[in-house]
Amino acid sequence: MDTGELKAVLESAGLSQYQANAYVTLLEHGSASASDLADASGVPGPRIYDVLRDLEDEGYVVTYEQDRLYARATDPEEALSGLRARINQYETAADEIQHRWQEPDSNDHEITLIRRFRTVLGRARADIETAERHVQLAVAPEQFLELRPLLADAHDRGVYIQISLYVPPDEDLPFEESAFEGTCTEARRRELQNAFFLLTDRTRLCFAPHVDSSREYGVLAQDRDTAYVFHWFFLTCLWEVYPPIHVDRDDTPPFVFVAIRECIRFIEPLLSDGATIAASVEGYHTGSGRERTLSGTITGVDITGEGDRDGPITLAQLAGRASFVLETDEGSYTIGGEGAVIEDIGADRITIEAIDGMTDEIEL
Repeated sequence: MDTGELKAVLESAGLSQYQANAYVTLLEHGSASASDLADASGVPGPRIYDVLRDLEDEGYVVTYEQDRLYARATDPEEALSGLRARINQYETAADEIQHRWQEPDSNDHEITLIRRFRTVLGRARADIETAERHVQLAVAPEQFLELRPLLADAHDRGVYIQISLYVPPDEDLPFEESAFEGTCTEARRRELQNAFFLLTDRTRLCFAPHVDSSREYGVLAQDRDTAYVFHWFFLTCLWEVYPPIHVDRDDTPPFVFVAIRECIRFIEPLLSDGATIAASVEGYHTGSGRERTLSGTITGVDITGEGDRDGPITLAQLAGRASFVLETDEGSYTIGGEGAVIEDIGADRITIEAIDGMTDEIEL
């Protein structure tokens, strides 16, 4: 570093131009009288005394009297303690700027645009690690394999996991179907490419529509309303139209559901066939918001437009109101799903405990 650059750095660290000139000159001379230092550094004579006093206050120099005023540079270990503290602050600030650019903090109602997919994937890993009830995931095979250990841990915790895997229509599955065992409740193969999607516990969203594109960007959200919209994107574009390639369910109860519409599509034909369905519901009271757990018998379903229906329930019909009635020892409750308002209970988890009186074989 040449003399000019050193002076510029000292000025950026807080010294004035005269102070930087005087200090660098004094470093070269070791010690000097005030008048000689003024001549050598270019600091005006009347100003040199104020400059030296300020440098002494900052710990850069020591002044002393002989026949006139002299100054010498102090030990750099002492003089530069303040400069090193500033350097540490700059480095800390640079690290924090980098961290916030890559991975902004979230709060309860935040939507953030991200410019790097790796940041989206990093947040996805953290969300899977903390998932409690439900994971909806759309990935490419390499991303599934990267996240597989975390998915397996979540599956072991009892999290209900749906995986939509992108594989081109003219290619075979790049690994054995057994790779899904112990990692998810159900997996389907989709043809819509590139989109990365993770919705956790109906609240936390990680989304990147163009993973390998020059237009790479992502969305992070922690907002129930936004998550609800993306939940329907997952169902309609990444899930319902594709066939299952792996299902981790027994042929006999209990059957667990985290989405009321999926539950209704399962129980409605059973009720129509005269079956008695015992169920338990974990959720919240829509009036008070308090958590509730109920057990009883499902006695009916309420679906928008069901009077015009001829045949199995369609996804379009379930896009409106979808609820069922649970008869308990405490009374009768209407059970809704995500965003329930008019029902008594909003269900987070529904377990079909037993099914009696069936005349047809169950299809999951």
